[in-house]
Amino acid sequence: MGGNPANIVMQTATNPLSAIEAARYREAVIPPYVLGFLVDLARQQDLDPAPWFAGIGLTPAQCVDPEQRVSFRQAATVIRRALRGTGDSALGLRVGQRESLASCGSMGFAMMSAPTFGDALDLVPRYHQVTGSLLDLRVEVAGSRVSLIASERFPEPDLVCFFCEELFCCALQVARALLGPDCRPLRLEFAFPPPPHVALYDQVFPCPVRFDAAMNRAVFDADWLDAPLPTADSASHHSMVRMCSTQIRAVPAEDDAVSTLRAWLAGRLDRPVTARDAAHALNMSERTLRRRLAEAGTGFQAVRDRLRAQQAERWLRESDAPIARIGERLGFSDAREFRRAFKRWTGQVPSAVRTTAVRPDR
Repeated sequence: MGGNPANIVMQTATNPLSAIEAARYREAVIPPYVLGFLVDLARQQDLDPAPWFAGIGLTPAQCVDPEQRVSFRQAATVIRRALRGTGDSALGLRVGQRESLASCGSMGFAMMSAPTFGDALDLVPRYHQVTGSLLDLRVEVAGSRVSLIASERFPEPDLVCFFCEELFCCALQVARALLGPDCRPLRLEFAFPPPPHVALYDQVFPCPVRFDAAMNRAVFDADWLDAPLPTADSASHHSMVRMCSTQIRAVPAEDDAVSTLRAWLAGRLDRPVTARDAAHALNMSERTLRRRLAEAGTGFQAVRDRLRAQQAERWLRESDAPIARIGERLGFSDAREFRRAFKRWTGQVPSAVRTTAVRPDR
């Protein structure tokens, strides 16, 4: 696909996206926890998940990296292929049942340490993205009812059942972990028709379920909002909320092709790797990798050089290693060659960065 990336209109499985939506569809900002659970399920069933990742610049191993982020495009592609590859329409339920309060990471611990269930629920709209959620969430209180409402981030009609089953299974287990087994929704409502495995819902959800509803939501009695949590801890709560805020702010809006390439290159800065090497490792052709990088406004060498420049600056500021040794760590056999490259990357010489670095007291 050529032309100016700003003019690109992408398409999900069934719907076109505007240029702005297309850019968001490719932004690698989602922790890959759901994909990690899919990989685990596949291996337990003696299935090879690798074909689910072919051609998208992502590998199964990266789904367990806590620093890795994936785009909605990548996540949707893997889930769609997993549904086809396993032939299991209830895959969303199976993933959701494996999740827990701990699976929610920092937000899970922030919820656990909150004073009341209402305080814990207030965190969901603000920080649910740190959990790797694939739907957008909000909480509404109306009279004696409180609703956790899930809406599609991008239109994927063939995946919305998976998304909702995974999310509401997880939400139910989180509510029970916070308040005990007596906490259950008054009802669940789904905007899709009954799925082929609808008989499983009676085993999974301890409440009435409605299909073809106006929205996807879990409805609780609002009296639960005031219920105190036995694990409340004020200091831990404030610490974990700050961590959630930091995690939300720390994720750059970066195209998935750039993000996955950068993650792969990070451990190979001292090696003479090529775009062909990277493409092979990331399950795509070299041509596809170069095209996707071009659509993101960059190229292989530019991403590699930017990463080497960032790492060089970090080492220069934070270590006492000789400049020549830092150059060797970045694949330069000649210190002069490293100095010239660093000047080209940053506009400064390495010694100037080291001179201005603020060293900690020893």
